[in-house]
Amino acid sequence: MQYKILIVDDEPMLTALLADYLGDMGYLPYTAANSVQALEKLKVEPDLILLDINMPGMNGLELCKTIRDEVTCPILFLTARDAEQDKINGLLIGGDDYITKPFNTKILIIKCNNLIRNRLLLQF
Repeated sequence: MQYKILIVDDEPMLTALLADYLGDMGYLPYTAANSVQALEKLKVEPDLILLDINMPGMNGLELCKTIRDEVTCPILFLTARDAEQDKINGLLIGGDDYITKPFNTKILIIKCNNLIRNRLLLQF
């Protein structure tokens, strides 16, 4: 089974690189450049959301807070914001994990695998 990952980031080059990399790792990537597009892409029912915080309009923290009650998949913040308070805020509003940019792609894949696997185990 191919798991769907929604990548929400306003940096087109990073989004494209992540989509290519995750696709090569066997995932089915979907991308959104902002929160409005992300809300539309939720229709694909992703298995995981990679979410940047710094975006125009509704930022990633606001988006997470908005969708957390309706979305059951894990949300992993992937952001340049590395202050402890940013991490705490992201986790308090419903994020499942937090990775700061620049990041190690191996760690990203391991965390994606673990979050999806753990969510599937909780469903049974």
